[in-house]
Amino acid sequence: MGRGECIAFLHVDSVTPFRGLRMKWKADDYWVSHYNFMKEIKFPKKIRFHDTTFRDGEQQPGVVFRSDEKLRIGTLMSEIGMDRIEGGMPLVSADDKKAVKMLASAGLEAEVFAFTRCMKDDVETSVDCGVDGVIMEVPSSGQLIEDAYEWSEEKAKKLAVEATAYAHDHGLFVSFFCIDLSRADSEWALEIIKAVADEGHMDALNVVDTFGVLTPEGTAEIVTMLKKAFKVPIEVHTHNDFGLAVANTLAAVKAGAEVVHTTVNGLGERSGNASFEETAMCLRVLYGQKIDLDFSRFKELSNEVEKASGVERAPNKPIVGDELYTVESGIVAGWWKTLEKKKKALTMFPYHWEMVGQGGPSIVLGKKSGLPSIQYWAEKLGMNLDDEAARKILLEVKNASIRKKGLLGEEEFASILRRFR
Repeated sequence: MGRGECIAFLHVDSVTPFRGLRMKWKADDYWVSHYNFMKEIKFPKKIRFHDTTFRDGEQQPGVVFRSDEKLRIGTLMSEIGMDRIEGGMPLVSADDKKAVKMLASAGLEAEVFAFTRCMKDDVETSVDCGVDGVIMEVPSSGQLIEDAYEWSEEKAKKLAVEATAYAHDHGLFVSFFCIDLSRADSEWALEIIKAVADEGHMDALNVVDTFGVLTPEGTAEIVTMLKKAFKVPIEVHTHNDFGLAVANTLAAVKAGAEVVHTTVNGLGERSGNASFEETAMCLRVLYGQKIDLDFSRFKELSNEVEKASGVERAPNKPIVGDELYTVESGIVAGWWKTLEKKKKALTMFPYHWEMVGQGGPSIVLGKKSGLPSIQYWAEKLGMNLDDEAARKILLEVKNASIRKKGLLGEEEFASILRRFR
């Protein structure tokens, strides 16, 4: 390839058809990279979202969702378009059972599931709650079966077969959930799953990375293996111990998984679960998939879960962080001063704040501010500064920020301005 050809390729125009696709990387509310669409990826026709905030998210130490909170947040989830809501584990407490019952009887568009062990008592409790289906767990790795549960592999298999059949006989959709499947011996894993498929019942099979130890490549391997072996939908449930929960979930979907398990704000024990808002945005924006969710209410949902859980988000958390559209850098503030007038926000933001229910950009004052920041705020407060005054004020702002070890508020800046009138 010659130098001219290389330049032409790298500067592909965003309005030029690209491998049969037209501007999949750019729309009114986002602008990502055209390189994402150079190679066609086959996705399932429909990707469904299963929320486990009220069960696995609540397993984050200290988090408690009361039944009234679950109903309020669950209603919001359903309005946003969540396909399934895991209301909790009814046997954990009377309030959990009450919450699952309330959700199941609330007339939500979303299906309501309960989480159960592979035990008949759990099934009966779930039936009493009126749920649509159950996530039925059983240990699937030798180390958990023998060391943690102190069972034999035969016992684990027997319980799984009996309980899943029992749940099916009682009219429940059964999603078979193999704990620690990602570290289980593959031959044994196939054996226990086949026993459930042949002698018990499963309407779907969960790829469960209980301890967050998969890579995206490993996730794709296990999903591909199970899709070849079993003719039921594959679901994926990942944890974030190495920061790969979302990446592994996406890898599973690309390999053919149809249902993703996520939690709002990535809540969950240890490092948490795959973040709902991040997974949904990646699928919609970075991969161009049709995701039937109201993205404009993501921030609202995140705020509700933050309040009810008592777990504060990182201010720079993707999609829902409070400071995603906050600008301190003087260079970037200069960009925004220009781009705001031109109404070209997507030149410096990958997705528009309104798409995810955020507020618009704000320029703040601190150590990293520049002249555009000072001029922006001076104009906001009704003052016009010449360059010399702006430079002096900038130096004062930087020094004040260093002393404070933080940002300056409006009154602090106004006080500095008054000294230079």
